[in-house]
Amino acid sequence: MTDFSLPPRPAFRVVIVGAGLAGLMMGILLDKMSISYTILERAPKVKPLGALMSLNGNILALFDQLDLLEDVMKISLINRSTSLYNEKLEKIAEVGVSDCKRL
Repeated sequence: MTDFSLPPRPAFRVVIVGAGLAGLMMGILLDKMSISYTILERAPKVKPLGALMSLNGNILALFDQLDLLEDVMKISLINRSTSLYNEKLEKIAEVGVSDCKRL
């Protein structure tokens, strides 16, 4: 009988650039696969001003696979309006949803 086993995978380390949602999510996924990683972030500290995070079906499925969906849904809020700003933090638009209902 022929042995079709794969050779051992070489050890490697992943560098993630940016500690935003995508970078942190990548860290969680790598951690679950027992792969070493380092997250690099250029900001010296967490700032209170950030971007809107809107979650849709694609990302919710990922949270579900990571067993985080229930926790995410507990802290989630319905977004009834969003203000958009330019690079000078001048308000340029507002988008509203008045009849939004939680399912």
